[in-house]
Amino acid sequence: MRRLFSIWWAVAFAMAAVAQESEMPDYGDFTVDAQVRSRGEFRTGLSTRIDGSEAYNLSVNDRVRLGVGWERKNLSMRIAAQHSGTWYDASQKNSSGKIALHEAWAKMTFGKGFFAQLGRQELVYDDERLFGAHDWDPTGRAHDAIRLGWGNTLHQVHAIASFNQSADVVGDLQYDVHVSGTRLYKNMQTLWYRFGADGAPFHISGLFSNQGVGDVSGKGVNYMQTLGTYMDFAKRKFFCDASVYCQLGSDRRGDDVRAFMMSANVGMQFTQKWRASIGDDYMSGSDGMPGTNRTFNLLYGSYHEFLGAMDYFGYGSIPTYGLNDLNAKAAFTPCQKFDMKMALHWFYSGRPINNYLKKPLEELTDPAKIAIMRRYNGKYRLQQHLGGELDIEASYRPWNFLTLRGGISMMIASESMQLFKGEEASTFQSQGWLSFDLNPTVFSTKHRRKL
Repeated sequence: MRRLFSIWWAVAFAMAAVAQESEMPDYGDFTVDAQVRSRGEFRTGLSTRIDGSEAYNLSVNDRVRLGVGWERKNLSMRIAAQHSGTWYDASQKNSSGKIALHEAWAKMTFGKGFFAQLGRQELVYDDERLFGAHDWDPTGRAHDAIRLGWGNTLHQVHAIASFNQSADVVGDLQYDVHVSGTRLYKNMQTLWYRFGADGAPFHISGLFSNQGVGDVSGKGVNYMQTLGTYMDFAKRKFFCDASVYCQLGSDRRGDDVRAFMMSANVGMQFTQKWRASIGDDYMSGSDGMPGTNRTFNLLYGSYHEFLGAMDYFGYGSIPTYGLNDLNAKAAFTPCQKFDMKMALHWFYSGRPINNYLKKPLEELTDPAKIAIMRRYNGKYRLQQHLGGELDIEASYRPWNFLTLRGGISMMIASESMQLFKGEEASTFQSQGWLSFDLNPTVFSTKHRRKL
């Protein structure tokens, strides 16, 4: 009888606990994360060329982020504040308050794979060639947008829309918000579709993006469309990827746009420690004369990952004549905590350099370009080869929240590069860098009610 009485009380207590749990509100899961990243760079020609008589550049940039995330059934939110800059850019008695929001979004799920995400957010798609977080840059990249989507194990569809206004001015649409590297469009609409399950050997995606930018008069908007596909395949030791994109419409000046790009990479995982690949990235270019713009626009991608670590062709800037990047890459991973990467790039203009040089020498105003042209004795011919670059990078992770990275890069440029950059300089350029990256989860709670 006593045992039966004890069992009855245990059952009653369990039922009361379940009833109380069902009445408890869903407080959600709460997480606080942080990032402190400092990177020192020793530059003798990063992204542009300098001659041997000019001083080198030595600087340290940093990024500090503090993120707060919250998630419950059907709703999640994230706010991440960020400070970025060069050491001493803000004085020791700083009163400017240079704090910005890198992320500030809310996401709702509606069941059956549907969701809506609104606010400042990173847009990362495929290999980040056209839409990426651009994490190498101290500021990164985020968009103020609304994103609607649906997905299941095989299919994903995202629709994105954004509209930018530089000021809340009644009766003024502020057309001219185009600022290189910061506000790149007035409005943007993008549709993305992907087929392939996570972990499957093959994936293919399609992307269409309509970009509206303020024209040079500041009184209207010109529209350019980007359309293309990306695919990747990996099975056993073999892996490859390829992409094709074209661009139509008009640019900021109002010129017609007819441009395209193609990329292909093939590689092999030889052992658990070694892998290597070869590839080619081709972006079409114009002939240098007024008329149709055939120079491909790289949009909002992570350019640093593809076109060389010295960023000669990064941040949306490629030569007027286009770019052909033949590359070979290798990676060595002896253990989970350490890895090394190496990349060789051979850069060529996308098409022969001829019409650009048809201008009489007297019409040129840039002294550097005049000097370069005079060396050619009026023949007006340049080689398509722009230069070669070697990048070496290593990273070490002593703990899962700390990564130490470093790298060196060297560029040997041709005189054709001098003409594109408008600088007379030494043919040899280099840079080195060392980065300290701390990414801890500061605080985490689990108050989400299990349903």
